[in-house]
Amino acid sequence: MRAGAALAVIVVLGSAAFACGPSQSAVAPRGTREITPPPPPLTAAISRAEHLGHAGTGTEVYLTLRLKVRQPEQLAALLAAGRTVSPEEYAAAFGPDPVLAQQAAAMLAARGFHATWRPGSSVIAADGPAPAADRLLGVDIENYRLGDGTTFYASLDQPRIPTQLTAIVSSVTGLDSYRHARTFAVRPGGLNPTDVLAFYNLKALSDRGLDGTGQTIVLPEIDDLPNLKDLNAFAAKFNLPPFDPLLTIKRDPAWGTPQKPQGETVLDLEIIHEVAPNAKMVVYLSAADFSHGDRAFDQLVTDHLGSIISESLGACEVDVPSGHRDIYASVEDRAVAQGMSHFVATGDNGAYTCGQENDPAGSFPSTLPSVTAVGGTSVFESVQGAYFKEAAWGAPLDESGTGGGASQYYPLPDYQKGVAQAAGHGKRQVPDISADGDPNTGFHIIFEGRNGQAGGTSASTPLWAATVALVNQDLKKNGLREVGFANPALYWMGQNSSRLPAPAFHDVTTGNNLAYDAGPSWDFATGWGSMDGAALDQAWILYIKGGGA
Repeated sequence: MRAGAALAVIVVLGSAAFACGPSQSAVAPRGTREITPPPPPLTAAISRAEHLGHAGTGTEVYLTLRLKVRQPEQLAALLAAGRTVSPEEYAAAFGPDPVLAQQAAAMLAARGFHATWRPGSSVIAADGPAPAADRLLGVDIENYRLGDGTTFYASLDQPRIPTQLTAIVSSVTGLDSYRHARTFAVRPGGLNPTDVLAFYNLKALSDRGLDGTGQTIVLPEIDDLPNLKDLNAFAAKFNLPPFDPLLTIKRDPAWGTPQKPQGETVLDLEIIHEVAPNAKMVVYLSAADFSHGDRAFDQLVTDHLGSIISESLGACEVDVPSGHRDIYASVEDRAVAQGMSHFVATGDNGAYTCGQENDPAGSFPSTLPSVTAVGGTSVFESVQGAYFKEAAWGAPLDESGTGGGASQYYPLPDYQKGVAQAAGHGKRQVPDISADGDPNTGFHIIFEGRNGQAGGTSASTPLWAATVALVNQDLKKNGLREVGFANPALYWMGQNSSRLPAPAFHDVTTGNNLAYDAGPSWDFATGWGSMDGAALDQAWILYIKGGGA
């Protein structure tokens, strides 16, 4: 959206941008927005579903078992100190005991499962018939069918880890096929690459030759990318390098089958490419269920092909099984220890990720204290295309908006104690940062051969990931370490803005996310706000040269 004094123009792609005279009203964007309400929790889905009976041998379940780390106290101290180790050092000091892991896999195979463990991995994948899972974990798995014909299996029982496995296994996920990660993309054209670079002061970095060279961004995704036609059409349209030498797609039968192309993966990759056009990208494709996603995420961290993770996935935190939260958090600890930066979308249903009929709640994994949670804004450009202002993205009529609020499970991390909100009740508070997410002021994309516009926090998240790729490139040019876990630095920048040559963030003080208002400094709607690319880069150099906070 462009604005100058009292003048406002909404940018619409697929046609020329509209210009309004002072006496004209703003022009509404064309195209329909597809806001997907969150699915009901598992217990509610079961109450509405037709019970098909006990799951027999024809029902295959996909268990993922979390393995215990060695020397957990030393690992916790390493993370608290902000120090990092190489993947090889992590495996030697903290990784699961390989002998116990192999013994556990053999025991599972003897119980009727196809069980695999790879050295360096934090999990064992165990696939087998439902009755074998019942016997192993002391649960009862049942089959159900929803009104739309969708079938799923589920158990509401708390799994019991067999004594033969307790020395190495701490938790398990995969006891239902209903709960899935959701993408956070809203499609209804939008800001083009030139607009994005100008608006967030990223052009100043590109003018200095920062283009992502030497950086790799890795992405867990659940919708397929069968070919590069859309991506290369986008690159050609905006005079960017072709995707072919920069993109790698990872698949594995153990990660399940991804959904048909829905535009999420295309959106993530096109936004990254317009900001960091020479950065490499590696996509890990998995099925949408938590168990398969855990396996792909574990392999993503094990491979460590890049130091930046961009994730546009999540689910209602209070309906995520504890096994998935435990497995994911353990793998994420390994990512942090190895110096990876992880940006996660907070969701597109405002503060009500679990639905308007439920209390405000966040989206997991954005609520983890060890990731950087990214919210969304509505943007207003100046007539010249530069920054004018932003507002928190919130649209009550269609119940959409940026995710934000307090976690139900995770305590307030040390880096947030200086800005803790009373409404958070001592829990982890999100988002940490934000950027353009409103589909009405979203990004130009090409999907299925058509030009379109996209928004959602899964647009703001890859934007932040690509920006940090530029920062990492500059840090390395200056002989400094890469960003790694970003939050300590981000909160230092926010709380020490007056000490910096220029503020690293655009403080967003208007708008709301359907439950929480934006305001000065950090807030539940937009965190610290959006990036000023050049100032952010300068602040990060000062932060690292100064030894941290």
